Amino acid sequence: MSRSCIIFYVGMIFFWGCEYVGADEKIQVELIGSSSELWHDTIDKVIKSPLWSTRDAYDSAHILMVTLHFSFVANDKNAIRSFENLFARFSTQELAFGQLNQVHWLYLTSRYLALKCQFGYPFNSADRYLIHRLSSYIYTKWLYLPSFQWGRYPFVGTKARLDFILSPQDISYPSYYKAVTDFELFIFAIAADLKFILQKKDIELGKENTQTIKEVVNYAFKILMVRGVFTSDDGWLFQQGIWTDHPDYKYSGHLLISPSLKPKKQRNIAEDSSHSHRWPLWLRSLSLSEESGKYSELINKIYMALSFQFKNHVVVIDDEAGYLKLNNYMDGSNGIYRYKYQTIGKNKQSGYKSYALSGILGESWYPFLDNVDLIFRTYALSYPLPEDAIKLYVGPNTTRIRNPLYQWPAFFTNGFAKLIAMHAWYVSKNYKIKQLSNISH
Repeated sequence: MSRSCIIFYVGMIFFWGCEYVGADEKIQVELIGSSSELWHDTIDKVIKSPLWSTRDAYDSAHILMVTLHFSFVANDKNAIRSFENLFARFSTQELAFGQLNQVHWLYLTSRYLALKCQFGYPFNSADRYLIHRLSSYIYTKWLYLPSFQWGRYPFVGTKARLDFILSPQDISYPSYYKAVTDFELFIFAIAADLKFILQKKDIELGKENTQTIKEVVNYAFKILMVRGVFTSDDGWLFQQGIWTDHPDYKYSGHLLISPSLKPKKQRNIAEDSSHSHRWPLWLRSLSLSEESGKYSELINKIYMALSFQFKNHVVVIDDEAGYLKLNNYMDGSNGIYRYKYQTIGKNKQSGYKSYALSGILGESWYPFLDNVDLIFRTYALSYPLPEDAIKLYVGPNTTRIRNPLYQWPAFFTNGFAKLIAMHAWYVSKNYKIKQLSNISH
């Protein structure tokens, strides 16, 4: 029997030696929630820290996202209070340096606020202040602050840059000059959460801020229609071919790493499966903002198609090895990614080989896709990971300084990834998109 299998005996509880699931395969919330030893050894040790810092904001926003949702879905009141305290402390502090760090953290914040609204928890004074703070950030970034563009001076405002890349002007080479970036997609998602909150709560942000939020969300749907494509087998890909000329993708045609590879591009390459893990939750935020609006059918179609794409072309369940792998690209191709990338450092693994982006599973938002609970059951039951899995998941690793509890490979052995894996299984099983608009406690 492979490691991914599990046998249940009536009246007994097994999870590789730990009491997490029973004969009816119901996850015991108290054993993975705020009162558990795993939570104490991981979440409790970081959540009292200033996680919005430049070092921690990017990683914390990824790693805590599934656990944040688990806290509300499982109605773990102590866990929710811990997050309330975290964001109350953040409300009086400055943002991290770097706009990607900022939007990652602010999206975790907007998700926290949207979940409180969705699950019927009252807003405190810090929550209301954070809504104003988020809307002001969106307003200024959208209209006034510099927006980076390759090959020229920045635009004044994100809106101006998007208008430029969506225009018929010839900016086709290099291909990525016309890319919608992760920063802009985070802006869309934060605005979508704010729009949902404003639909449910009596909060006055002012006419300009409110109109800007609506405009940003409308741009999001415009981008989805222009840059997304439904595949011939009912999947969905975003910006196919846009990143072809980018240094990260220039070696995607190679399956094996050697010391002196020459570029080998794939003209219609899809985005990588690591960065793309955010899409399931971005789409859920957009779905909440739209509800029964004119784009509700479109967003549901994209969400279901992306779920199909992931299940049929990206995730690989290795029954023999007993753990999950991910193909490196969303179209199912598995060539090299980020050959000799700057944060890899000088080591033998000079790029991400086939399946080497699989480690993102430890902090991914793929559990928010449709009908993936059996996949994340398999992932959760693969812990403790075998050595070959850890080696593959870590890959060439990063030279970036991280929180000690987030640092790879320790993250996969110190209980943190294991706890998130259990939360991922729980969330994928109990937080379906059709429940989004009518959940409350």
